[in-house]
Amino acid sequence: MRNSTRFGLILLGLTLLVITLIDVTRDRQVDWTRTYNQYDKIPYGLFVTRSELPTILDKRPISNFTNTSYPFIKTFLKGKEASSVVYVVDRFTEGKEVVDELLNYVGRGGEVFISSNVIPYRLLDTLGIKQDYYYEQDPSVLLDFEDRPFSLSNGKKAFYKDLEYPGLFYDLDSSTVRIIGSFEAGKNKQKYPNFIEAKYHKGRFIFHLEPLMFTNYYMLQSDNYQYGATALKLLSRKEVYWYDAWNNNEKEARTPLRFLLLNDGLRQGWYILLFALILLLLFKSKREQAAVKVVLPEPNLSKEFAKTIASMYFENGTPGNLGQKKIEYFLYDLRTQFQLDIQQLEEPDFVPQLAMKSGVSVDICRNLIRILIANRNNKSMTDKGLLALNELIEDFKHKANML
Repeated sequence: MRNSTRFGLILLGLTLLVITLIDVTRDRQVDWTRTYNQYDKIPYGLFVTRSELPTILDKRPISNFTNTSYPFIKTFLKGKEASSVVYVVDRFTEGKEVVDELLNYVGRGGEVFISSNVIPYRLLDTLGIKQDYYYEQDPSVLLDFEDRPFSLSNGKKAFYKDLEYPGLFYDLDSSTVRIIGSFEAGKNKQKYPNFIEAKYHKGRFIFHLEPLMFTNYYMLQSDNYQYGATALKLLSRKEVYWYDAWNNNEKEARTPLRFLLLNDGLRQGWYILLFALILLLLFKSKREQAAVKVVLPEPNLSKEFAKTIASMYFENGTPGNLGQKKIEYFLYDLRTQFQLDIQQLEEPDFVPQLAMKSGVSVDICRNLIRILIANRNNKSMTDKGLLALNELIEDFKHKANML
């Protein structure tokens, strides 16, 4: 590989390394964007709520749906009247056709839960409900936003901050609308409903005007979690469908190449360019690389050598000669492995030393040394005796872990 190419690759690697170090070590600010995204772990994402939803709803089946277009909703809601449909969004601004389809779905017995800062006028008007926002009119009353109390009809209460202008419902028909939750405001601590149930033919709508309450920031606080969990437990159907607005769009929007990847032609061109660059690098590196001579390792002929020597001894040697060499090689192994003085082979203390260092019993060692001494100079050994000697030596090696 040429020096210029090598230098270019090194420079590219250093550049990527510097970019990675800068990205890892830079000071990351907390993202307070109100995404209402079930995959976001930032303060105002819905990761905690969506993760805890199976536990809150006692392991009921929960599925995501990602499309709210009229053709999809019309087909999707058919046959699901025994289910609950859940929206937790910043602004629920669906058009007339989708609203009418939701009304038809609830009219057939379905259940729709909507937590949003804005609910379509057509939907509320059909149900005889009006929506507004609370603004403090008395300048002498400055409500502490850190301690704004929200309560449910069952007595559970939680305090939320950053809810400066909470939404509220008014002019409610008590025959079809039930107040589930409210908040206190004003000098007289008046209660304003912000959480209601509206019956419609065979089904019902559940409207909640503060989706911020279901975000990670609040759900990680004990009292706020109880409030949110209690609100979600109102879902009464056996199966739940959760609207996921970010399933596809978020992954595309977060890449700097989104403009290329969103266009079919540009995306294909981008992939072809990457593939061509990889091929160029592969072929260029192969052409510039010097030929390397293949050096084969020396063959191991130990086995063939042993066979040759064995054949020679078998044809021309004598059992006595083989036995003597077998004994000498074995004594050499004893000397090197157990540091024994072979010159003292016939001394009385040699056998106990061998037994102690080898871990073999004294009787076996005594019998072995006796046979070795008897056959060390025996040139008239028979084939049968040679086999017995070899078996005795191999058995000792096995017991002493010399193999």
